[in-house]
Amino acid sequence: MSIPYNYSMYESDDLNVKVKEVKGIISYSDDELLFEYKVYDAMGNGLSNLSKFAIHIDNIKKMKYKKGFLFTGGKLIVEADKWAFLEPLPGSVQGKIKLNVKRRDKGEAIRLSTKLNLYMSQKRLDDMDRE
Repeated sequence: MSIPYNYSMYESDDLNVKVKEVKGIISYSDDELLFEYKVYDAMGNGLSNLSKFAIHIDNIKKMKYKKGFLFTGGKLIVEADKWAFLEPLPGSVQGKIKLNVKRRDKGEAIRLSTKLNLYMSQKRLDDMDRE
């Protein structure tokens, strides 16, 4: 299961504001989320090579899909237990990243967040049973 995403991030100094676009794919395998992405400038020129980043499922606090307007996609919001876990991803803020998902990938995004949340709930129940 892999879902394409994109989001914009803004960097500013005293005189200029730079807009960067991040495009990539998020996928789920066994026990980790894999982010593959590339960073582009406002003109569409590639600023980085293809980068990969994986985070273990146990380090994710929650994931949810937030609907957009009528004919637009939505956002897949990934939140980690600690800020440091998502720090390698450009544009992550306080252990949270918001990925824009196109409307055609809405079903996959909802399935991914549901599957991940069910896994985390089951793991918490198993941990409670052990105690």
